[in-house]
Amino acid sequence: MKGFFDIDFSSIQTYFVSLALSIIITYLMIFVIRKLLGQIFKHTSIMEDKKKETIESVVKNTSRYILAIIILIVAIKPFVVGLKEVILAGGIIAAVIGFGAQKLINDLLSGIFMIFEGTIKRGDFIHINGEPDGGTVEELGFRIVKIRLINGKLVTISNGEIREIVNGSVEKRRIFESIIVSFNQNPGIVKNLLQEVCDELNQKQEQYLKIDKETGEFVEMYRVYGLHSLDVSPLGYKFSIVATVNDTDYLIASLETKEILAQKLYDNQIKMAEQFINRNQSH
Repeated sequence: MKGFFDIDFSSIQTYFVSLALSIIITYLMIFVIRKLLGQIFKHTSIMEDKKKETIESVVKNTSRYILAIIILIVAIKPFVVGLKEVILAGGIIAAVIGFGAQKLINDLLSGIFMIFEGTIKRGDFIHINGEPDGGTVEELGFRIVKIRLINGKLVTISNGEIREIVNGSVEKRRIFESIIVSFNQNPGIVKNLLQEVCDELNQKQEQYLKIDKETGEFVEMYRVYGLHSLDVSPLGYKFSIVATVNDTDYLIASLETKEILAQKLYDNQIKMAEQFINRNQSH
């Protein structure tokens, strides 16, 4: 019992006070830096919004690791006499967790290259590893990427697991909507109706259409791409309409285009191609 009461409680108190102060000071410094960065980006236009959001996201995620590392250093500092002991302890720890840290290192390296090469940015609409369901990048860090799918689900994927990225947000996207009508339908009538659809869309979606920064003109307004296939399945005439819109407006523009196109075909009783199945075919 005597040994217990001989413990230097003042040293323990000093240790925890020092640890608490280090955490608070570090947190406040990170908080101030993030706020200053946000205010600088808010009042300047030196870069596009997506780049600003990407930098803010990276700083936010990285600051968590910095805080954790500083806390770890401050926590073990009183138990380490000199630099030699630190190196020795670090070497032993590195040898123990070396194999387990390979994936972490791979994630970090992949994240560094992806961020600095500008492969994706916060707010981009992307497809990962050939997945049919794409989503919007919500958070981007050195280790992970968080993607919000169209159905609302949040997907978190390690940077090292990303093998292929299809980025639909590279300032502009092309809408390419196709229909297949019956061979019994007059193709001339269909083409005229599609032109009417294009004229309507050019008026309704003028704010979505991509404008060339140099000329100030639309890159590509809605137009009839034409009849470009006769033997598609189901068999019929294949027509398409196209336009180039801002990447941020692609989803809403595409959905509205589909609705207007479908309503126009229905109102004019256009005969669509049908898939016939031979039920007498032997199995």
